[in-house]
Amino acid sequence: LQAVFLGAIALGVGIFASQGIAYVIGSTRSFLDFTAQSDIRVLLTRTSLRFGVFAVIVVIVAQVIPSIGAARHTIISYKAERARTLRPPWWQRAWLDVLLLIPAGYGAYLLRQQGSIAVGQAGISGGPFDNPLLFLVPALVTLALTLFLLRILPKFMAGLAWLAGRLNGIGFLLASRYLSRDPSFYTAPLVLLILTLSLSIFTASLAVTLDRHLHDQSYYRIGADARLAELGVFSEGDGAGSGPFGAAFGEGGATEEDTSTIPESRWVFIPVSEHLRIDGIEGAARVGDYDARMQVGDGWLDAYFIGIDRIDFPKASYWRRDFAPASLGALMNSLALNPNGILLPRQFMADNSIRVGDSVQVQVSTFSYGADMSMTVVGEIDYFPTWYEEEDGPLIVGNLDYLFEEFGGQVPYDVWVRTAPGIDYNQMVRDLGTLDLRVVDWRATRPVIVAEQEQPSRQGLFGVLSVGFLAAALLTVLGFLLYALFSFRRRFIELGTLRAIGLSPGQMTAFLAWELLFLIMLGVVVGTLLGVLVS
Repeated sequence: LQAVFLGAIALGVGIFASQGIAYVIGSTRSFLDFTAQSDIRVLLTRTSLRFGVFAVIVVIVAQVIPSIGAARHTIISYKAERARTLRPPWWQRAWLDVLLLIPAGYGAYLLRQQGSIAVGQAGISGGPFDNPLLFLVPALVTLALTLFLLRILPKFMAGLAWLAGRLNGIGFLLASRYLSRDPSFYTAPLVLLILTLSLSIFTASLAVTLDRHLHDQSYYRIGADARLAELGVFSEGDGAGSGPFGAAFGEGGATEEDTSTIPESRWVFIPVSEHLRIDGIEGAARVGDYDARMQVGDGWLDAYFIGIDRIDFPKASYWRRDFAPASLGALMNSLALNPNGILLPRQFMADNSIRVGDSVQVQVSTFSYGADMSMTVVGEIDYFPTWYEEEDGPLIVGNLDYLFEEFGGQVPYDVWVRTAPGIDYNQMVRDLGTLDLRVVDWRATRPVIVAEQEQPSRQGLFGVLSVGFLAAALLTVLGFLLYALFSFRRRFIELGTLRAIGLSPGQMTAFLAWELLFLIMLGVVVGTLLGVLVS
């Protein structure tokens, strides 16, 4: 009856508290970050009530089972067992902690076989949020190792007590002996502390990894804070030439009759520096991507040419140190010293026996313009923003101005811009229109990141983990407070006896302080190590 009464109270309070918790989960941006704008409407459904009633029934059963086990005791046997643990708990007798290490180890093996938690470039959504092993295995590993630690902990404390017996200090000796003899009394708060710390470290590490991956993936796909597709003014000439390559891009290769011709029509563009007149734009660079072909050996390969403005590109683009063996500044200097210089992927160069300094024949065609150029390899890269080898093929990075010179005129390109935080991109595009800069399409990285962070699957996961951590932390603190209180009350006569045989108040205080310090430090150290291990 007592359990039923407590369950009814918990269900009534939980109905109202759960609505607030659901709203908090809906406002979750990342782990312990509740700053997302949320207009979620929380509704109480019959399904929710059924789950609540089921949870209450489980808790009632969990409360009643220990009472059934206690019914076999007499008052004498009960007092004897409370005074000192006579046998290990049932899960140690059944070797449950050791058995749990088997599925935990197998799950860790499966995660290692999968490799990375990062999702592929084909899309940002999904990935780790669809993989339950990513969250179940660390929890199982932590639980199994924690239970196994409790098996060997009394022996460790006994060794510590043996060492303390050879040192001066009554409090340290009494605390270590007590913890080695009565592990059942501090098991619950210690397990709570270890699990809370280890899982919170893992969750925080996971959140940082996923947030950083989302940031890097979004910036890599777009290339900068924003990418603007602009059109200049196209002026028709008297006689536009025909397509520049003809068969050069077909199977037969180039012929004399298919040599490049320069149309008399021209594209006219406003200088890219005009973008800097708009409030919130801090950097702008021209970047053009065009279809190309490259001669390798006796054949031609389809390639992807990205032309950049070497001066402005570092001011606006997204770049990471591991994108190339050399720094971005060194790569730009190499392009500056060689107007016809190009950068090629390092693996592609190794596969085709190409070295820095070699000349490569490159053909680029777009908008009825074409160029057949002999270009010099001046550097190597591993990655480049917006380039995916599986989709685009081999990459060629060169000087955009040199390409335009070979074309005999400019062709449309994108403008990558670096913007101030909090900028309104729609207003930015309207302001650019007042300068006769025609933006036909645009993409910005920060709105993409915010939209992904507000995906229900992501919010739900990190919301549950955040609320669970806060609840576990509260229970851990409460558990240690109750442990200290009930431990003192249970050992009131014991402590009085120690005081009567001559222990000073300072020694008594040291005894209790060492006991709590042992438990807290052990929980913090083990929880931190396990959290780092599973991360």
